[in-house]
Amino acid sequence: METKPNREAALSISETRYRTLVETMGDGLSEIDENLVTTYANAMLCRMWGRSREEILGAKVTQFLDDENREILSLQQEKRRRGQSSSYEIVWNKKDGQKLHTLMTPTPYFDPQGRFKGSFAVITDISKQKKEKDLLEMRVKERTIALEYKTKSLKDVNTALRVLLKKREQDQHVLEKQMSLNVRELVFPYVNRIRETQLDHIQKDCVDMMESTLNDIVSPFLQKLPLAFLRLTPSEIQVANLVKHGKSTKDIAQSLNLSGKTIEFYRKRIRQKVGITNKQINLRTFLNIPR
Repeated sequence: METKPNREAALSISETRYRTLVETMGDGLSEIDENLVTTYANAMLCRMWGRSREEILGAKVTQFLDDENREILSLQQEKRRRGQSSSYEIVWNKKDGQKLHTLMTPTPYFDPQGRFKGSFAVITDISKQKKEKDLLEMRVKERTIALEYKTKSLKDVNTALRVLLKKREQDQHVLEKQMSLNVRELVFPYVNRIRETQLDHIQKDCVDMMESTLNDIVSPFLQKLPLAFLRLTPSEIQVANLVKHGKSTKDIAQSLNLSGKTIEFYRKRIRQKVGITNKQINLRTFLNIPR
């Protein structure tokens, strides 16, 4: 049977080990009573708060908090009275005036009659994590502001581009009208004067083609015609233009001073390049389709 001295010795050793453990643990450990008066503070908590044990014990912990954090502690104390022990964050005022961000892990305790008597709390310094979090949030905020600025800049650029494109479109419209007016007022009178002279058949055809081509150039509807001829050579474009205006192979040969076989060769090449080879499509009809 274990003697009383042995039990006391074992209890003393256990208590010593316990005190050594709580005094050397990496987190702060405190005990406060039901009135928020500190009844215990380990060495780490003293270092964290920058205060001696004598300054802490017997003092209300509210004096180490600002108004905002006193409110947090008051709300948490009510939870302890109800037996709740959820963790929470709180900021302490150190003796040197610096702020100490901590994570509190409390445990309430009660007397045999079930009356609330106070709580223990493990206090973890999270200042470094808080600083890193704040820095990250600041960078995210700066990045967000930068993106918002870039977005606004892009919107401004898009607005400016739309204005410029509209102005360009207006200028192009004015230019087209001016070109049409110049051709009709400055060129067609000479075409008409040539037509009034004695012309042979070929010359008359050339004048007709010149007038027809000029009309195409100044016609807004047909200004896109050259797009259908992008893959054609200059000679093929010339033949295609004559075909478009209803000229036969014979007429085209006479106008261009080429043989009929050469014109047929050009017509075949044109059909290949515009993609209607072996199709029952009239070349003139195809060339007159609006694009």
